[in-house]
Amino acid sequence: MALLAACGTPPASPPAPISSAPTAPRSAPGTTLAGEQVRLAELFRGTPVDFTLQQNGSLRATVPRRFGFDAGAIKVKPPLAAVLDRLAKAQLQTGARMRVSAPSDPEVRGLALARDRALSVRDYLAGQGVATTRLQVSGAAQTEQVEIVVSEGR
Repeated sequence: MALLAACGTPPASPPAPISSAPTAPRSAPGTTLAGEQVRLAELFRGTPVDFTLQQNGSLRATVPRRFGFDAGAIKVKPPLAAVLDRLAKAQLQTGARMRVSAPSDPEVRGLALARDRALSVRDYLAGQGVATTRLQVSGAAQTEQVEIVVSEGR
């Protein structure tokens, strides 16, 4: 937990207010998923958070379960929130889509807890301004990590 303590601090500036009028997604100049991977990997260097650019061009972020959720709980913990805040902020001005999967607990191994956690992550991202239509969720009882895959919007 100490490794991610610094990641639990709030972002330097608050997120931009959400406009009530929908706007078409637009790409930020010079922002690519490859560039985001480099930026985020540097930002979270020394932590167990991993950002990997996949062969299909998507960006995969993984956070160990113990930094994402307390045992039996679905509330997002501050270390995971720090990752989600940065992913959301980076993707607000793009048409990127996100796929979220979350683990169950080792002693539970049930899809209900995993799905509820994935929905909790989705709701957190939506609270940061990411449209729920851009978010797909699934539970993954056999994994030990929260996984967020960001892909270019199509």
